[in-house]
Amino acid sequence: MADMDPRIQERRIEILRAKGKKRLRIVLLVVSLLLLTLGGVIVTKSSLLDVDQIVISGADGELAVLVVEQSNIQKSTPLLEVNGSDAIRGIEKIPQIKTARISKSFNGTLTITVTKRTPVVASNDGSSWVLLDEEGRVVDRVLELPFGYPVVDGLNESPQMGEWVSDQALPAIELAMNLPPILAANIASVQIGEMLELNLFGEGKVLFGDGNNQNEKILAVATILEKADLKNLVHIDVRAPKNPVLCRSAECSYAS
Repeated sequence: MADMDPRIQERRIEILRAKGKKRLRIVLLVVSLLLLTLGGVIVTKSSLLDVDQIVISGADGELAVLVVEQSNIQKSTPLLEVNGSDAIRGIEKIPQIKTARISKSFNGTLTITVTKRTPVVASNDGSSWVLLDEEGRVVDRVLELPFGYPVVDGLNESPQMGEWVSDQALPAIELAMNLPPILAANIASVQIGEMLELNLFGEGKVLFGDGNNQNEKILAVATILEKADLKNLVHIDVRAPKNPVLCRSAECSYAS
């Protein structure tokens, strides 16, 4: 048998070595990936990345405790397993909470930042007063009318805590919260309806109409209340604010 040409033999050895190196690189890559995966699992399950502390920003006292409860986030939960979306949905079910945001820190601190709803008007449901924010959500329920709250009348039904009133009530809420102090002092309540009305203390009312030209209408009402004789007043009609009408007799009155 003839001897193999040394050059061919050398080439075969080089090919075998190249194949061996390629297999070795593949094996090392697979091992590295396995080690990284295992390391990641170990780290995420490690107590080093657990929730050690829950900090509430924007609320305190009982409300802060309720925020933690509604978040359903437990201490010792791995940070990467915290479902922020579910927690936020739970927190925003609290009537007093408008928005919530969650941030995580790898030192084990989880911060929940909330903004609270501010009640702006009150409405009586027959047995108590419900306090509503500007979006018409029931933020609180109290037995006595708090000082300084404008009143809206005419809710179709008694809303429960955390519920929203009907869209029809929103223009009345907006008007009530925007009444200037000099005018608000004369207004007993804002009547909910397709056409808004302002019930005056004593006697009479203001036919306000819809929410258009609100500033002009408010100015017209304030001017009449300040300068006109209101004896035997039936109503003040500012639905056409440039031509307001003061009515003292049933003859000029009509169903509003």
